[in-house]
Amino acid sequence: MTSPKSYGLHVISGVLTDKDIDRITSVIHRFLSFKDAAQLENLKQVYDLPDGGYFIVQDMGGLFRVLADKQQPEKFRFAHDGLVKNYIPMFFSGVVERATLREGEKVIIKVTEICRRRLQRLVEYTVPKDLALQRFTIDQSPDFPEFIPQTESVVQRTQFYAHNPGWYSGTMAKAIQLIGGYGIQDFESLPDDAIERARFSMPDELNIQLWDKYKDVRLPGYTGLPPANGHFQYDYKWTRTHAIAFDDMNRPWLLQVGAKVYAMPLPVIPLTADPDFHAYVYDELGDDEVIEALETFGALPSGEGFPKDAKTFQRWVRAGVIIEICDTAEFLSHQAFFSACGWSFNSRGDSAYNTGYRYDDKGIAEANTFKLSLQLAATEHHYGLHKVDVGNSTELNDNEKLMLSNYLAKVMSALGNEGNLPVTIKYKMRRIPQSEILNRARSSSINPETEIDYWDNYVCEPIAKHKGKMIKLYTGKLYHHAKPKFQPQIKFPEFAMNMCVSFDFSPQEPGVSADCDTIMYAYFDDDVLKVVKYFYTGKDFTRQVDSDYEQCMTVGSWYETKTTGKSTISGNFYLTDIDDRDEISPTITHTEIKGEDKGYDSKPFFSFIHFYAMQGNLWRNRYFTRFTKSETIRDKNIELAIIVPMFNRNCVLHANRVTGGNKTNSESLELLYVEDPYSYKYWTYDAVFAWNTPLNKQTGKPYPKNGSPVWVEIQNYAPLTCSDFADQGPWITNMPADYTWLIHPDNNTWQHSGGGGPPKVKEYSKTTTTPIETTGNLKWVVNDQVVTISTKVPENRYFLPSPDEYGNSMVRSGSKVFLGQSKYANISETNDAGFWKYAGFSSLVNHSRAYHFIGVINE
Repeated sequence: MTSPKSYGLHVISGVLTDKDIDRITSVIHRFLSFKDAAQLENLKQVYDLPDGGYFIVQDMGGLFRVLADKQQPEKFRFAHDGLVKNYIPMFFSGVVERATLREGEKVIIKVTEICRRRLQRLVEYTVPKDLALQRFTIDQSPDFPEFIPQTESVVQRTQFYAHNPGWYSGTMAKAIQLIGGYGIQDFESLPDDAIERARFSMPDELNIQLWDKYKDVRLPGYTGLPPANGHFQYDYKWTRTHAIAFDDMNRPWLLQVGAKVYAMPLPVIPLTADPDFHAYVYDELGDDEVIEALETFGALPSGEGFPKDAKTFQRWVRAGVIIEICDTAEFLSHQAFFSACGWSFNSRGDSAYNTGYRYDDKGIAEANTFKLSLQLAATEHHYGLHKVDVGNSTELNDNEKLMLSNYLAKVMSALGNEGNLPVTIKYKMRRIPQSEILNRARSSSINPETEIDYWDNYVCEPIAKHKGKMIKLYTGKLYHHAKPKFQPQIKFPEFAMNMCVSFDFSPQEPGVSADCDTIMYAYFDDDVLKVVKYFYTGKDFTRQVDSDYEQCMTVGSWYETKTTGKSTISGNFYLTDIDDRDEISPTITHTEIKGEDKGYDSKPFFSFIHFYAMQGNLWRNRYFTRFTKSETIRDKNIELAIIVPMFNRNCVLHANRVTGGNKTNSESLELLYVEDPYSYKYWTYDAVFAWNTPLNKQTGKPYPKNGSPVWVEIQNYAPLTCSDFADQGPWITNMPADYTWLIHPDNNTWQHSGGGGPPKVKEYSKTTTTPIETTGNLKWVVNDQVVTISTKVPENRYFLPSPDEYGNSMVRSGSKVFLGQSKYANISETNDAGFWKYAGFSSLVNHSRAYHFIGVINE
């Protein structure tokens, strides 16, 4: 263990607090222990004071002293020299509670418990869950004028009011959420407070180890520092989309899709990409939110974008850092369905989709769906970082090394250290073969200005060989014959207009039409491709009768659906997950029939063939009931509407409303029968009533007298089409059979016909006609799920234009956690208690608005 060592304390400005002194005392011991263990002769380190300011501990040349300064240190004023900086930003995790402010107010954030613990390790006191911080009181960026209010107001809308991660897709949405947790990095402009000025700290040993490894490393087109003003740098719109993709070594790249697709290494905090930093976070720090960020990006993103200046942009193209992948100009020859409809990427970033439309030569809108496919190769150097110094090649002899060194000294002296030109040329010099530089050095006279211009225009090979292409996948028409007020409704978010705006399907020229089955919107939802398709047809058709009716319907069940008039398809939108369209007709009748067996007559029927005839017929029936139920619907109509909500382009709302004129319900019960195919002939004799037309067969004994006995002598079998139901074979045997008991049981009464015994059934029939009740539902497709928000008829505005002729409009908003283990999303449809509908859970929110989550949400 290192023994104590006396030191001199010099306070440059301000007054040290007790916490400051305790901090200095605890650091000195660790400082000396590390210096002895590392066997270093000299060591100098800079630390933050807990109550603001900084102090320097140095043991150099045998002199050990501490310099303390309560003012903001110069170490935060980083030079723009293209080298790695020894700085790691602290990110806050949670939700923005207050994004609109009055004068003197600060943005309030509610932080996660993991974030609280991360901050408490740094400041060494209890951190409240709700924090009001100037650090996050960030104005809207002038690069995004759509979010800046057009009228003056006493209320300040900060960046977190509308610039939500939900405008982005894929891994970029995660990045925007994470870097939103950095806040302002210009610490001199912030209050002198440990939390306001919090930055990520590491053990001294690791800090020195990493700095020794990276202090001479040059960065590919970025500074490795978060934007000082805290502004978001990435665009999300249709004309220019920024995204993140991963190469074949799983390292991240920043993409820009406009008229061309460009890629550059994702700007990161270089020290956080190092394996030793990862090991520290995993093994010692154990911070799940930092781990989540590292596992997602491989390092902490810095939040920097492509160079905004066109001249600087092209310099990095010539340096091989910004790589042109493919052309997308054809896409930009279309119009956007809405300005925020940037390319939708999957989380890997190797696939993206977008849609646009233009009018054909007949004036009908034509929508096209485009797919972008990318194959990104890894760089030779990790994250494009270069450390090898020019002039250290073993392939050069001493004279060549001296010549090269003198040449570079002249050029670099004239070039300077800071600025875009020196940074790009010095980065190039670490990539260019030394033989080429040496060839320039052999010139008898060296003009530094000429050499600077030469190397500025020198074109390096790209640091990686990327491939990509854009193809047009689908083309379809967008047409409807009605005026906009009566058209199908699909609404897209336009924040600058503060509404979701309806698309107009009207053609530019009259007298034209088109059938449509067309993708209007394509997006990735949790890496699952979703599409919204528009359907329209002016064609009708004759619908076939749908029936299982049979010729002989006695016992059993049957149905029939029959239409009257021409049929068509009702409903104009369908999704990957929902298709509520249906065929409709002016009149649809659905009938169901059920038959039940009721058996035979209790006794057979009989009838003489005519008056005074000796012969007659004997038969029986088999009975069944028929229950018939039918519903006739007239003038049914299906209305489907779609809304893409504000602040979350990765989901849609689907509204369904079914209306109609009226319906007629009828119901009846009747008793029917089928005659048995077996029947019989009988005969008898009576001097008054039965003496004419004898039967040709009369074998019954004794011979009848006064109509008694009555002999059944002959069997007839005459099957018909549907008589199988009643056919159970002969039902009179051993003829002649005496049937006096049925036909002439009473000598005093003569019956010409009679018998029979059908079952007792109460037959009925009733019909009612009523108006059709309007029905509907509202569904939300989010997180690759279909969530039924309501089974009631949706609000009428879903089915009306926005805006309408009176200026009335409609808007729906939503938000989501994109980075973290917590799964939460909400939408501005309220329940009976007034809370927004939501899916998943987060303890940070009360389900009352579209939230802006920052950092990593692990709860």
